[in-house]
Amino acid sequence: MNVNDENMKLESVKKSCRAARICSRIIFFIMVVVSMTTLISGLFLMINPDKLNIKRRTDEANVSINKTLSVGSVQIGTIDNDGIKFANSQELTSSIPALQEYFDEHKDSEGLVIGVYLLMVGSICFVAAVSMWVISSVFDIILKEGNPFADQVPKRILTSMIILTVVVAVTSGVGFAVLLAFVTWALYTILDYGKTLRTLSDETL
Repeated sequence: MNVNDENMKLESVKKSCRAARICSRIIFFIMVVVSMTTLISGLFLMINPDKLNIKRRTDEANVSINKTLSVGSVQIGTIDNDGIKFANSQELTSSIPALQEYFDEHKDSEGLVIGVYLLMVGSICFVAAVSMWVISSVFDIILKEGNPFADQVPKRILTSMIILTVVVAVTSGVGFAVLLAFVTWALYTILDYGKTLRTLSDETL
């Protein structure tokens, strides 16, 4: 491969990195807005659980409501004709007497259940936003260094992929997370090998 071919391929890599950086930053800002909105809403409902009062019509003879409120594989609560309640595995407890009294007082509160649900969704969106920012920084490094195998690239990609693996584990289950973990390790070893080849090539020149 001559110098012109290498420069053309490098320029193609830079173009794709610019496009990917724009997309990752757009997703980052969307995730920040969603996470802040849901976290603030969740905290508001946690503090004021009685502000939410969902009215249901169950007068009709054949109406039967039976749904689950969940984040990925984690079930937060149930929705039925009696209202919205915590799932048995998600009952809130605390060693602080005042806080435990608060949980006991509002254990059947729709606002408290929805508040916890929004806090979990907001937390996941926040983690996803952090991951998108790390991914965006990878493209910044490649564009700055002019080298897709710069020293920091494999480490940043490994960090972002680990974060995404955790998010997938919570939202989609352990099976998908294990698969993503293997993909992460394979991608890291490929990039690390490419970095080694690049270093040897530079030393030869």
